[in-house]
Amino acid sequence: MLKPFIKSALALFVLAWLLPNVSYTDWLTLIIFAVVFTLINALAKPVLKILTLPINVITLGAFSVILDAILLWLALYMVPGFSIKPMVLFGFHLGEFLTLILMSFVITITQSFVGIFI
Repeated sequence: MLKPFIKSALALFVLAWLLPNVSYTDWLTLIIFAVVFTLINALAKPVLKILTLPINVITLGAFSVILDAILLWLALYMVPGFSIKPMVLFGFHLGEFLTLILMSFVITITQSFVGIFI
């Protein structure tokens, strides 16, 4: 459980450093968000993946991206000091939901990249 926490914390720190729409108030908030995000991914995600398996099969796995965005939103809702603001990408204003989908995808890729070095 420690390795996924470290991967999440480092990935969130790197994203907050690189992207202006990801922010946190202090280090404690970042650590709390990483703990909550890791617990949600470890406990709720496997159960929800099994429950949404028929939808995932029908959409050929595309629903798991939406499920990841929903779990990211849940973690953002639970930790008030961490925020992801809607972003503008190539001149298009993405709403909050599309930003969360994109950020969950970027967080997953960053966690994978950080996992190489840990």
